[in-house]
Amino acid sequence: MNPLFSLTPTERGPIVNVREQESNIPLTISIETTGLSSLVEIGQQVARGQRIAADNYGTQAALHSSVSGTVLDVKTNFILIKTEGDRIADLLEFSTADSRTMLDNLRNAGINVQHLKQGCTLIINAVPPESGIDGHRFLIEEFNSIMIEGLTYLKDALTPIACTIAIPKGMNWTLAGCTVHEINPVYPEGLNAMVVKAVTGKEMPPEVSVIDAATLYRIGRTIHGKQPVSDIMVKVGATLFQAPVGTQVGLLARLAGFTVSQHDRVILGGPLSGEAVYTLRHGISPSTQAITVLSSGSEPTIKDSPCVGCGECVIKCPARIMPNMISRHSEFGLFENTLAYNIASCFECGLCTYWCPAQRPVLQYIRLAKKELSKQPILEDLRK
Repeated sequence: MNPLFSLTPTERGPIVNVREQESNIPLTISIETTGLSSLVEIGQQVARGQRIAADNYGTQAALHSSVSGTVLDVKTNFILIKTEGDRIADLLEFSTADSRTMLDNLRNAGINVQHLKQGCTLIINAVPPESGIDGHRFLIEEFNSIMIEGLTYLKDALTPIACTIAIPKGMNWTLAGCTVHEINPVYPEGLNAMVVKAVTGKEMPPEVSVIDAATLYRIGRTIHGKQPVSDIMVKVGATLFQAPVGTQVGLLARLAGFTVSQHDRVILGGPLSGEAVYTLRHGISPSTQAITVLSSGSEPTIKDSPCVGCGECVIKCPARIMPNMISRHSEFGLFENTLAYNIASCFECGLCTYWCPAQRPVLQYIRLAKKELSKQPILEDLRK
């Protein structure tokens, strides 16, 4: 098998703590705030765990400072903070009055709860989304009790009719209160849409909620410590880091031993479904699980070339849609035409781009169309 498609978790190695590695140097963290309003100003001192950006409409998760420091800059989409001092924000309160309040507690603590539904079938996805993105293995094996604490809170908030943890076949992971469903560890079987189909036998059923294992850990840690989680696990190459949210990708790449050269690509996530960043000062988000560095010399280069109509992307698409037609319409700004080709069914696995013999940025065109359509009140599914 092409190792790029293997989802079998790798053996655990040592964890590199970024705070310890850089203890003699003030860190500058960069927290992305796209779609949120800043709650801080330049020069303001902030505490670790302090809320620094929030959604005016009460739907997106709030963002918190992962460090004690001083705000260096507030840009349209980022807040820069330089570490200084050891201030810690006040503890959060988690009322259990009702389901709505419990989910609001999580959202205010930085957890995305938009897709969680009352009375659902709850699936904990512990399958690596891409090859090597398996930092959650450490969390499941070492902090199982914390994850159970998070699951207990979720169950009280959602009252699910069933709860299952999906794991890669061959692993002996369990989680008290969940049945276990083994998944064939071959890409793209670990993506949420594929896991849901494997567990329920249905495609995109509305009564199912999915949450990945790393997020369940964050919920458990938040409830346990009554503080937003400031450090996350991020895999860079073969190295697993414990890093503050907002740590810049350039620092993590350097600590992992990469030298990023001109025309190399640095990707948040894996090479198939991740998103490239345009600057090494880009910070990791609470949901970042991996950073991939692609050398310009060893990897195929995406080209803005025309579609040759071979149909290879249609054959390989696990969602059984027509990425070729969607990308053609998106390329020329005909975004609404993509609705006729079921663009909402695309779960962005990236196989269309991988197999395209013309090396077109098919996935990127699909994402562009989704972004443009989400600005219009046409299809709520695209806002997910």
